[in-house]
Amino acid sequence: MRLKYRGDVSFSLAVFFLKLVGFWSSASRAEKWLRYATTVYSVMALAFCMWAQTRDIYFSWGDFGACAYIACMILVVTMDLVKMFILVVHKKRFLGLIVYMQKHFWQCDYDEYENRIIDDTKQMCVYFVCVFSFFCQSTDFLYTVRPVISNIGKNDTDRGLIFNMWLDLPLSTSPYFEITYVIQALALYHLSVCYLCFDNMLCIMCLHVAGQFRILQYRFDNTPSQRGKKKFDEDPIVDSSKCYTTLKDCIRQHQALIEFCFALEEIFKVFIFGQVLMFSTLICFVGYQVLLADLNPEWRSFFISFLMANMSQLWIFTYSCDCLTRESLNVAPAVYAGPWIHLPMDKFGKTMRKDLQLVVVRSRRACCLTACGFFPISLETYTKVLLLIMSTSMSYFTILKQRTVDATDS
Repeated sequence: MRLKYRGDVSFSLAVFFLKLVGFWSSASRAEKWLRYATTVYSVMALAFCMWAQTRDIYFSWGDFGACAYIACMILVVTMDLVKMFILVVHKKRFLGLIVYMQKHFWQCDYDEYENRIIDDTKQMCVYFVCVFSFFCQSTDFLYTVRPVISNIGKNDTDRGLIFNMWLDLPLSTSPYFEITYVIQALALYHLSVCYLCFDNMLCIMCLHVAGQFRILQYRFDNTPSQRGKKKFDEDPIVDSSKCYTTLKDCIRQHQALIEFCFALEEIFKVFIFGQVLMFSTLICFVGYQVLLADLNPEWRSFFISFLMANMSQLWIFTYSCDCLTRESLNVAPAVYAGPWIHLPMDKFGKTMRKDLQLVVVRSRRACCLTACGFFPISLETYTKVLLLIMSTSMSYFTILKQRTVDATDS
């Protein structure tokens, strides 16, 4: 059967966003310089956003509502800078994992059942990547068009930009207003791309590794050993040797998947730890803006979209990590349920039974991604984060809101 490339919409979209921030391999010198220029532009766009938000919180100090809003943006920029720094350090290994995934996960021959597993995994990746990209891009769009709606009916001296600049320049008049607005819109779009591109690829990798563990379970459970028959063919030694050869291929695949998971853990452990901390804080600040702050419809729609983007991103990457953990653990039951009981007690049969015992023992130790080794990431992480936020944040924000009202009345 001819090998074919198994690309999909989610992977193409993730690669497109990675190229926008300069994280992709180059085939020529021109592409290499273009990649360098894109990376420099990405860093400059994030630095510009950080500079603008830092000045804004300095001049807005004392206004809790404004500072809480600006803190959301500063956390997003900080998260993007941390992500870029981590992936720059591990760029070679990160791109190597993508190439390995293309070569060994998609450019392989599969039977009908294994093809269904690959197709199901691709559909799930498309769903997750498209949903998160939609919420993230919608947040960027609402934040960008908000000043346009607010400026309707205002004269040139009262027009507002996407975010405050606090410069002694006539930025509200033409053409300074238009130029500054375009610069801010471009920087903000790049901020949203950096916010989602690495998470998309992490989700795709985790889900496809989980799919490969499912394929491995199927192969262990369906070893060609005349399953279901009490007697072997006329030459049981030949049959058991074929079965043992198939087993060795499955063990090599299992070892390769374990090494792939170790590489993912090495690259993304700090990345994931920062994600959990930042998401927890962001959901607190954004939830305050949505539920307790006195906002106009434009601001409220923006923060609702921002909250949905944060919650969907946290759920997507915890779910993908949870799939990886569960499917790696399910290898042990699949091995035990395999056709090893029908093998004869010859040389190959005895060796195969001993090797299967080692596979079962190793499979009981889950392959998982952790937050710097402190705790594994799973759906339980998502529920714990939400429960912690709901049980503590609302009480604090209610107290702050009451103090704000009391100060206003006095």
